[in-house]
Amino acid sequence: MFQLNTGKSAVEASGATLLNYVKHTFPQGGVTLLLLLAESHASIHTYPEHGACFVDLFTCGRSCSGEEFSKVLQTYLKPKTVHSQVLVRR
Repeated sequence: MFQLNTGKSAVEASGATLLNYVKHTFPQGGVTLLLLLAESHASIHTYPEHGACFVDLFTCGRSCSGEEFSKVLQTYLKPKTVHSQVLVRR
């Protein structure tokens, strides 16, 4: 099961500021974690029945590192494959 501390560690590693969070654990063991950041937000959704996890990180400015956020999650989850996409919004 995905741990809240992992999400907090990912935020800290990214350089973002955690303001608040909401975590919900589903009966099948999946977790949704929403992290409210001073710079915007992040969401983590796990689907253990499919062996999948989906992560969104939205930040403003250039002070946060999505790569560092991802490293923490990948160290914890140990995925076999990773698909990522970075979108720059202007």
